Amino acid sequence: MVDCLKGENNESEKPDIEKYTDKYFLRAYDILKQENLNPFVRAQIFVRIGPGTVSGIEEAVSFIRQNSDIEKNGGKVYGLKDGSSYDPLETLLLIESRVLDIVRLETILLGIISSSLSRKNGVQDPNPDSVERIVVEITSEISPRPVTYFGARHWSYKQDIMISKAAKAGGAVGASTDAGAELFGKEGAGTIPHILEAIYDWKFGTETAVLNATEAFDKYMDKSIKRIALVDYNNREIQDTIETVKKLPSVSAVRVDTCGENYGEGALTCKDFFDFSGNQKSPDEIDEMLSDFFKMPVSYSSIPEKDLKYWFGHGVTVSGIFALRNALDENDMNNVEIMLTSGFGDPEKVKAFTNAEKMLKTRLFDSLGVGGVYESIFTTMDVVAVGDSLDDMVPISKKGRFYRPNNRLVRMI
Repeated sequence: MVDCLKGENNESEKPDIEKYTDKYFLRAYDILKQENLNPFVRAQIFVRIGPGTVSGIEEAVSFIRQNSDIEKNGGKVYGLKDGSSYDPLETLLLIESRVLDIVRLETILLGIISSSLSRKNGVQDPNPDSVERIVVEITSEISPRPVTYFGARHWSYKQDIMISKAAKAGGAVGASTDAGAELFGKEGAGTIPHILEAIYDWKFGTETAVLNATEAFDKYMDKSIKRIALVDYNNREIQDTIETVKKLPSVSAVRVDTCGENYGEGALTCKDFFDFSGNQKSPDEIDEMLSDFFKMPVSYSSIPEKDLKYWFGHGVTVSGIFALRNALDENDMNNVEIMLTSGFGDPEKVKAFTNAEKMLKTRLFDSLGVGGVYESIFTTMDVVAVGDSLDDMVPISKKGRFYRPNNRLVRMI
């Protein structure tokens, strides 16, 4: 029996890929097809939250089989069996296939696993009222800067419209899928995914992966689409931003999505609070360091304790984004906007950034893409190898995400 209050719909078991996929994957598919780039990739799917019980893998494998030519093209899929246990960061599903067979499937595929895994391990379905409240909290904090809902992959596609509707009611201005964006009278919003940069990394080298992927986007996408470069692939958020914007004046914004394994380029980190001998610097030395970095008097004690991890921790941080904004301004790129993603579905992180803006008397960002505006044991997929065939794939991945072999996986395709 269908529970109408959960937002399920009557879609068939074979969903409309174009409708429920994040727009950046559809655009990546179009670019790769026009560039005649279709190498084999190894993609691993894992989850940070655990331990727990595996669920959704069989449905995910069935989805891949029904919506791709993976078997015809010699691809393989390995996974943990439903009902088995898993640990945090353990690979749950491993796909080896032609990139064009899977690039459009990532959003729905991850949503299938994330929602099933969440339900199996005690997480309730998203509550639209709660989603609306959280989005209101975020949008009111940064208004009039725009917030776009980017969380389609965190839950089943069957509830994407319901969640997008709640995000809209909360003040979001768009969504990443056409299904969600239709509520706003728009197409799905999106920039460039890491999977596209991984293919250009393999084809032309790591040094120019961000630039080459952005050039391809600029070449093939309609001129009405805003050019937003994804600049964290190499963990050179500043260097790749400056090089890309210099080469492509059409780029009007950059998106920073630094993963939790990395410190942003140019950011202050906890190690900066210690001297070369490993001794903690004195309070006066720390305050002097902060004031030099932020170009104004800043006292460590004036930063709220709950905000410190957002200033100096891993991922997208206040100090990292300050360094990027400063580099843009120093290179006469004042008009280039900064879009932040990764963790900004948490109102506390958003407030830490707006508090920092008030303290530093500077605007750190211009827009947000938010996904985690409800509880979910969400999964992540990363390309970790690329090659002309299954036998000659070489390690290729965004910085910080490496191949994690798992001898517990069994072949499913």
